Amino acid sequence: MVFLFTLTIFLSALLLFMVQPMAGKMLLPSLGGTPGVWNTCMMFFQAVLLLGYLWAHGVSRLRALPQLLLHALLLVAALVALPLSMDRMALSSPLLNSHPNLWLLAALGLGAGLPFLALSTTSPLIQAWFARLNHRRSSDPYFLYAASNGGSLLALLGYPLLVEPVFGVSAQASLWSGSFVVLVMLLLVCGVVTLKVSPGYRAAPAPGIEAASKHAVAAPADDGATPEVDARQKVLWTLYAFVPSSLMLGVTTYISTDVAAFPLLWVIPLAIYTGSFIVVFSAWRLNLSGIGRVMSLIGTALLVAWIMGATHPAWLLLPLHIIFFGMAALMVHGRLAASRPSAAHLTSFYLYMSIGGLLGGVFNSLVAPLIFDRIWEYPLMIIVACALRPQSFADRADPERRWKQAAPVVATVLMVVSMVALERLDVAMSQATAVIFFGIPAVVAYSQVERPQRLGMGLMGVLVASSFFGGTLGQVVFKERSFFGTVQMVETPALYQMMHGGTVHGQAIKDEEGCSPLAYYHPQGPTGAIFELYQRSRLQPRIGVLGLGLGAHACYARPTDTMTFYELDPTVVEVAQRFGPVGRSPAGDLRYVVGDARIQLEQDEVAPYGMLIVDAFSSDAIPIHLLTVEAFALYLETLQPGGILAVHISNRYFDLEPVLRGLSEAHGLELRLWDDLELSEAQLASGQQSSTWAVMTADPAKIETLQAIKSQWRPSEGPALVWTDDHANVLSAWRR
Repeated sequence: MVFLFTLTIFLSALLLFMVQPMAGKMLLPSLGGTPGVWNTCMMFFQAVLLLGYLWAHGVSRLRALPQLLLHALLLVAALVALPLSMDRMALSSPLLNSHPNLWLLAALGLGAGLPFLALSTTSPLIQAWFARLNHRRSSDPYFLYAASNGGSLLALLGYPLLVEPVFGVSAQASLWSGSFVVLVMLLLVCGVVTLKVSPGYRAAPAPGIEAASKHAVAAPADDGATPEVDARQKVLWTLYAFVPSSLMLGVTTYISTDVAAFPLLWVIPLAIYTGSFIVVFSAWRLNLSGIGRVMSLIGTALLVAWIMGATHPAWLLLPLHIIFFGMAALMVHGRLAASRPSAAHLTSFYLYMSIGGLLGGVFNSLVAPLIFDRIWEYPLMIIVACALRPQSFADRADPERRWKQAAPVVATVLMVVSMVALERLDVAMSQATAVIFFGIPAVVAYSQVERPQRLGMGLMGVLVASSFFGGTLGQVVFKERSFFGTVQMVETPALYQMMHGGTVHGQAIKDEEGCSPLAYYHPQGPTGAIFELYQRSRLQPRIGVLGLGLGAHACYARPTDTMTFYELDPTVVEVAQRFGPVGRSPAGDLRYVVGDARIQLEQDEVAPYGMLIVDAFSSDAIPIHLLTVEAFALYLETLQPGGILAVHISNRYFDLEPVLRGLSEAHGLELRLWDDLELSEAQLASGQQSSTWAVMTADPAKIETLQAIKSQWRPSEGPALVWTDDHANVLSAWRR
């Protein structure tokens, strides 16, 4: 009997955590792999999870037979909704471009809503049912959380490492659906067993409604009459759940955008978030005050790094962000576990926890992008976590010193003075200068670590004052945040630079009368050779470019050429037209098509292109759906016979040459690459940046011409990787 209930709750948790990455992979061709997609998915699943808890809370109050029948109806409805599919929301819907977050929520609801709702009810109901059995362990059913924890962590780690590399999306959906059918059968068996053992019971409130983490354990037993929980305690439960939830999404967004755009980084914070519940609700005794003290020190350093815009060295910053989040999750969730009530109020406790988790998702996914032009929600939650550190006995016994009481004000004033000094004295802002100017106020704030709330006030003053800081790279003249991330333009004495996180996506010369392509598109680099090949080849005077940046490609166009840019983010189009060289392009006609390139190419009825350029990378994240066999089949359909296909594959973390080799073999194309990585001081001074480009064509004569133009173009040799829409193993291209 124990095995039956344990297996059921284990399988439920496993399937619950498999849904999220599967849904994200299915949505990739529609919205790309931006952090906004992940945050919105998390918010959706947190909201449905809360509905599942409410369902379990209501159903568990019914008698056994009505309870089982009503829940069976939900399970049947979930079965009817199978298989999982993200194709039920039309790609032609105007919401996809105007309000992608709403389109995404609708797609998730239609594609996975009912099965996920049914899964989210399983753990609390199974525990409630087991508590009614005549079993020696029924009085304490919380050991079943161990099975739930094991299933969740296995899914988190197993999907990117085992499932995704082996199975395609359609096979994943089939396996998941088959496992869900098995789960439904197990649930019904558990319900029948419970009904036979205690057919007439009218359930008390369920012994536990899982928190937003899906992992909680028993509260202290109720020894009799207990006082009602006051409003303050409910607010604290919500706050203790809200902060780690927001921090998890904030750190995921920040490190995957600004530090290291590695597509599997989301697994680490979510696993830490989940694992922290296992630890704090276990029998382990944690020194929350000591953890919080070290956490506050790291958090103060990370706050300074965030203000500076420091993204390197990644080998140092990435572990620090992860360590801070792990300690913060342990500390805040530890306070939550310590405040859990007696059994009489368990349902209320877990419901408020789930509400706090959902609010964290709503804040990061919907509210923050509207009110912040940068990822301000992340440093804000760093400060709140520091302010929530519990005081130790030594902290409380520390004598009050007047100068320490003034530390928050002093830290804020010092930060304001630093801002004024930087503005008035026109100090050249290097990384070292920034550490001095911003580190001193932060150290003053940290001097109040014994008084966490005062520490939070001091750090908040430093953060608010830093809003006047223009950055170490130059003066920020434009900054806007959208669903797809933050785009900013930085002005230096000679250039405009377009920044996305820590990556430069384009450069333009200020006050230039002509049109000079710089950075990865420099005339002396691969791009110059590609356009020379195009101009020699007598192809159709039509060029398609997937990805806009600042539009440097337009500088190569001739007056007879028509160039069409396909760009996912409308903010990028605005920036390019305002600061980029596209306005000075000699092209006869420039077009801008907003939306995912694949979708727009399928819908765009245009004459064939003479050349198509794929340059749609976001930092180092891989647009997998633009590098599949099906995607290249679409590109070839839009190219005239013998046309040129150019691909920009510069990447710090992944080697995409084997992928292009597989694509060229699949479509019978010639492939040549140029690794323009070793640049001289003179080349760097001229505005050229390192890049790797590939050229593919079905015409061997064009390859001969290309190598005659520049001898650096080389053939590709070695094993090939074949990515399809159904199966693309990202780890296979990882630079080890």
